[in-house]
Amino acid sequence: MKINSVFNSRALPIIGSVFSGVLLAMSFPGFDHSRLAYIGLIPLLFAVRKASAKRAALLGLLAGFVFFMVSLSWLHNLTDKVEGTGLKASALLGYAVLALYCALYFIPPALTVAACVKRWGMDSWWRNLRLMFAVSMVWVAAEYVRSFLFTGFPWNPLGVSQYGSPALIQIAQWGGVYIVSASIVWVNTALFITLNQYVQGLRSRKYRPHVELMLGLLPIALSASYGLNALFTQPVFPHPIHIALVQPNISQSDKWDREKEREIYTRLEELTDTVTRLGDLDLVIWPETALPDFVRASRPSHALVARMVERGTPLLVGTMDVEFSESGRTYFNSSILFGTNGNMMAKYDKQHLVPFGEYVPFPKLMGKFTPVDVDFQGGTESTLLPLGGKAPFSVLICFEDIVAPLSVKAVRNGARWLVNQTNDGWFDPSAQSEQHLAHAVFRCVENRIPMARCCNTGITCAIDAYGNIDRTLTPCTSAFTTADIHPRPVGLKQTFYTQHPDAFAKFALLAAATVAFALRFKRKNPA
Repeated sequence: MKINSVFNSRALPIIGSVFSGVLLAMSFPGFDHSRLAYIGLIPLLFAVRKASAKRAALLGLLAGFVFFMVSLSWLHNLTDKVEGTGLKASALLGYAVLALYCALYFIPPALTVAACVKRWGMDSWWRNLRLMFAVSMVWVAAEYVRSFLFTGFPWNPLGVSQYGSPALIQIAQWGGVYIVSASIVWVNTALFITLNQYVQGLRSRKYRPHVELMLGLLPIALSASYGLNALFTQPVFPHPIHIALVQPNISQSDKWDREKEREIYTRLEELTDTVTRLGDLDLVIWPETALPDFVRASRPSHALVARMVERGTPLLVGTMDVEFSESGRTYFNSSILFGTNGNMMAKYDKQHLVPFGEYVPFPKLMGKFTPVDVDFQGGTESTLLPLGGKAPFSVLICFEDIVAPLSVKAVRNGARWLVNQTNDGWFDPSAQSEQHLAHAVFRCVENRIPMARCCNTGITCAIDAYGNIDRTLTPCTSAFTTADIHPRPVGLKQTFYTQHPDAFAKFALLAAATVAFALRFKRKNPA
């Protein structure tokens, strides 16, 4: 009775909500305590179990706000990269507003717990299993909606915290990162129910089998078993692609400084010249916007590219591009593949642009709050880039590797391996680079396809089709590395996720709607 009164104190739910936000944030890169994800929701679940709908919503919002403020704390670095007091204040305000917006998606799970406990109770294992299912589905539905609503911000779904545990994430080839999120929430809810039974004194009266706990741990056991089997029985992929990844580490302030152009050219040339002398390569890759101008409209940039490819290796260049028409100029964030003759072989234009980074929504209203002075145009298709008889590939630029449908689109289009060219210089050094890498790992597992990541700063590495990371470069250093990429074999059956992208998330959305309807119907019809 004494313990129960402590759990019912008015201050404790607020503390529990904040504690959940902190625990969940600590499970992500930057803190690297991934196992905390499996208990991180428990304080919040206790906080809302007897709360009114309004209070549950506020507690969920608080937990979400703390989580995103901590896990997105690398956004602070953006304030050091923009000039002007007004812009710095806008960056800080934008950080807080983004965290608050994302926190809204913690409200539906919190409301679900409060409503289920109030309407269904927690006095039988069957009702408790319904609670576990309901909370897991609502959580996944909220993450899924966040991934596409208002252009989407799919950063740090709960499952991403487990990117460093290959055995636990192989199930992503069936349900994407969302099925991993669901398993984490399922375990949290099972542990909460079990602990709540002791808090309420239900288990002090007579022995009861821990049905909820046993079933709660079952998905983790099955995931680990399936994952270990997949890892130990993975086929050997022949005919690797030999690539070089160049990490120039150009600071953001130098990147657009006209006086620094020669230094940028020199660094790219020295690194590329050195790596091409080391051995036989199929492709050299430069990161996103590696060149300080528009390569097809710039003599110095095009001359540099021509010198590099005459060594006999194609070059994939991250660059801005411009097209001229009667209506004016159109700008793109592009990736251009140059052949050994210096001619352009293929070009990909980034499809998913970053608001306030590459374009300004409502420019008359919001233009003064951003350093962006040119709007880019988004591409419309996933380009298949040829490699002279080698396996073709597709490119994802910047944060496109966190947008799961773009990887699916590329694989369906025939890509047998992926390249991510990015520039994390706006935020480095910070946890952002590691979090960015974590999302890329899931794109590989979901589609059973390898990826090469080439960063200006950040984490330059190769990821195999099972999410194993071959990382050889230290972030924020000027360096290069070589890697062997084993392309997806021709004729290999596409994963369930590639064939039916986000089917699990869509099922969760339907299940969440059904739960909401059932709870509302029961309230109107208590009999």
